[in-house]
Amino acid sequence: MRPIASEQDPIQYPLNELLGTRAHVRLLRVMANEVEGPLTAADVAKHAGLTVPGAQKALEKLLRSGFVTRVGGGRKHQYEIRRSDRLMQTAVELFQAEKSRYEQLLATIKKEINNLTPPPQAAWVQAAPREIDEPLILGLLHESLHLTNCVRQLRAGLHQVEKDFDLTIEIEGYTKADIPDPELDGVTALFGVLPAASNDTTRQRAQKPLTHREKDRQLKVLSQKLAVALERDASPVRRAKDHIDRLLKEDQGSAVADLMEWRDILDS
Repeated sequence: MRPIASEQDPIQYPLNELLGTRAHVRLLRVMANEVEGPLTAADVAKHAGLTVPGAQKALEKLLRSGFVTRVGGGRKHQYEIRRSDRLMQTAVELFQAEKSRYEQLLATIKKEINNLTPPPQAAWVQAAPREIDEPLILGLLHESLHLTNCVRQLRAGLHQVEKDFDLTIEIEGYTKADIPDPELDGVTALFGVLPAASNDTTRQRAQKPLTHREKDRQLKVLSQKLAVALERDASPVRRAKDHIDRLLKEDQGSAVADLMEWRDILDS
């Protein structure tokens, strides 16, 4: 990058400070659109995929610029964006537009997958691009008899999607015999149910039916762990709300009433 030839007034050009580095953008995205309430530097770093020292350095700079405020006292400072600032309000809308664009991309891909005949067993985002010119890679699980034709159908259906979103989409086709289990960790499901990695122990557990008492005990343990997790980080509630909102934008048929009920529960 060439050195800057002249300095610019941060009052006239505050976006230089606001969006000056990738770390700034990542931090602001987390605090504006992914979590609720103030966060410690360690929490922000975790959500933004940064080191704690890197997050602290970026937060201090944003703090001096006035776009981020510090709350609380003592050694465990917390940070939140200054939502009363008009420029920050516009930045929040920008991050929301970014999120909506990605959701629209996934919805369009799902639509093309739903049009496949015969339908696949599962489809997912296998790898997202790390650089602007890298492809988005989709995984597709189907029976060997239909796999080649299904991949060909999907490639043709996604041609216009690639034009509309100015990206390249690649498709990796799999059968149950050759699907790589490690590749399924952390992926985004688009269709069907992804096959879980299994071993002899998990298969034996799946074959042995649970009693009502065992099910109740498992549910109690799961609920307790969930409550503890939400006390530490309430952002999963917001993500669940966003997920239901996305579903409600599509035709869910008779499931709409159940989704609305879950939305009310999450609000309360």
